[in-house]
Amino acid sequence: MSAVLAPLTYPDYTFLIGLIESPFNVNNDAALKGYLDAWDGATHPDGQVARAKLDTELTKTLRYLGSSEVLYWARTVAGQEPGAPVDTVVRDVAKRLKVTLPAIGTTRELLEALVTEHATQQFATLTPAEQQQMLIDLGVEREEAQRFLMTSAGVFALPTLIQAFDLIVVQGLIKQVVFGTITRVLGAQLSQRLFTFVAGQFPWWLRWVGPAAWTVSIGWTVFDLQGPAQRKTVPAMLYLGLCSLRERHQPDGGSDSGSAEGA
Repeated sequence: MSAVLAPLTYPDYTFLIGLIESPFNVNNDAALKGYLDAWDGATHPDGQVARAKLDTELTKTLRYLGSSEVLYWARTVAGQEPGAPVDTVVRDVAKRLKVTLPAIGTTRELLEALVTEHATQQFATLTPAEQQQMLIDLGVEREEAQRFLMTSAGVFALPTLIQAFDLIVVQGLIKQVVFGTITRVLGAQLSQRLFTFVAGQFPWWLRWVGPAAWTVSIGWTVFDLQGPAQRKTVPAMLYLGLCSLRERHQPDGGSDSGSAEGA
């Protein structure tokens, strides 16, 4: 999980902790928040120790959320690592979102595939008028959007979109779809509160997709999420994939540890 969590900034951790905290499971919410406060985005040795503990506790929590109660406690009794493997959690989320992932790949590659495939599939579910309006809102000229939709024949694979438009437009589309899905899963009120912490963490999308776009309903597929755990793992895995893409497309290809300032 180190490669998956490395791109996260202080606001990203704040979002994820706010997303998964609950008084009704075995999450150690106090420990997560304590490690986050001790780290506070700092790069000195004590801060890095706190972040390492934060990553360990966050991984444990995500694995717990992605595991059935029966299997979790059975593994515990057997002296095994109790939570589900993270790759299994990602694939379970993909199955719930009806996304087909590659048969092999690193956890980070699976998360990025989850996000990109979900975004293109959801875009395909929109009416042509909604598709055109989204592209226009992302900065595409009306005539160019119309021409693309007429010639695409309903095929919206990521390479096709990148070939047709600049990367910023495609990234904006992915971001809008993912935030839209997270909003539907969490509810508008909680989403708005949590997104406040991460609003400035996506500078690589120069054309800003603001809060109004997160809560607008434009025909996304409705998901049947059974149980409170899935209402946490689906947004969490999508957000982790989004953060991974954000880092991968930064000009220097590196991550920014972030800090509490400006969060």
